[in-house]
Amino acid sequence: MSSDLIVALPAPALRPYVSHYWLSRHNREDRQAVLPDAAVDLVLVGAGASAQAWVYGTTTAPQFVALEHGAHYLGVRFHPGQSRHFLRAAAAELTDTHEPARGLLAFDLQDLPEQLVAGPVFAQLDAALLRYLQACPPIPSSLDAAIRSLTITGTPVVQAARVYGKSLRQFERQFQLDVGVGPKLYARIARFQRAARRLTDSTLTLAELAADLGYSDQSHMSHEFRRFAGLSPAAYARRPVDFLQDR
Repeated sequence: MSSDLIVALPAPALRPYVSHYWLSRHNREDRQAVLPDAAVDLVLVGAGASAQAWVYGTTTAPQFVALEHGAHYLGVRFHPGQSRHFLRAAAAELTDTHEPARGLLAFDLQDLPEQLVAGPVFAQLDAALLRYLQACPPIPSSLDAAIRSLTITGTPVVQAARVYGKSLRQFERQFQLDVGVGPKLYARIARFQRAARRLTDSTLTLAELAADLGYSDQSHMSHEFRRFAGLSPAAYARRPVDFLQDR
């Protein structure tokens, strides 16, 4: 992705549902690595009449996305489990794949494709999403609190199911549907993401970091990095930041 990447937060009222927007114009790369993070992305590619919109589901393993030279890219990153408010498809239907956004979006993109070249795209996204939420208010779910507990503190899955307030089987079924992966895999992905964020600014050794994050040992953490990033922790820390990774 080109070096002029711009990342922006959505309007405050959207932040419980949308992690961030990202924009890259005049792409110069052939492909982009995408690592598991349990998020769903809406991506617009191109500009004007030739622009296309896609919905990318979460991944369960590292993937590479082919990019178009010179194209403009605009993305909406939904928080895990929150794409349900904006899409007609469950996250589970999109895991490890991407589909044309036509028919999947519950809201209208309006003139966003025309704005990709030089327009105020983030303000346009805010307006489109806020207008939709005003017409179709989000339905709260106790699953959201369970997702947060797994994301932030690494709460055991059984305890997170208690937060949800239903049986473990019901919790696992709804979690898979709304997030795109089951809670056990999600807990592993969330811990990997916490470890990845701390690698570059932690004063701890890898062994200390592994212990602090609840891995059984450094080898366990290294195994998880190879599973979700295809790299050792040390190699991951040296790589450039990917535009599609969680922030």
